[in-house]
Amino acid sequence: FYSRLKKKLLKNNRDIPEKNVRQFQTEIVAWKELLNIRMEENVLLKNRLSDILINNYDQNSLEEIEEFQTKFSKEDELTNLLRRDVSDLDNLLYSQMFEDGKMDKSFDIKMQKLCKDIGNSVTRFRNLRSAFDDFQHKIFSKGEN
Repeated sequence: FYSRLKKKLLKNNRDIPEKNVRQFQTEIVAWKELLNIRMEENVLLKNRLSDILINNYDQNSLEEIEEFQTKFSKEDELTNLLRRDVSDLDNLLYSQMFEDGKMDKSFDIKMQKLCKDIGNSVTRFRNLRSAFDDFQHKIFSKGEN
């Protein structure tokens, strides 16, 4: 039903090329998956940090541990904001498709901004994960000596 309705809307209105709608939908789905994976990865990093506190606690590392804890919490907040933005954009796409069939020009601008924000978040999270891996390696290397 949804597929037929979408095709009918797209045939009746040439303002939204079907190719663009599919591209938007594909990108939005990919972003949702990426952000869900990010949330899971961040939970794993927080669990690894907890393990360090339990098993390899070093008083000299307390400041770095607290810093990572703060960064992981901040990452949760930022990821949740991005997830909300993606969901809002997804809702906007469908409401515009089904209400009047016209894609507002601002939609493309919002897509581009969100794409940039998510790209920046990927880089930030990759750097955070790498810094934590280095820290964890340092902690375990100290424990072996």
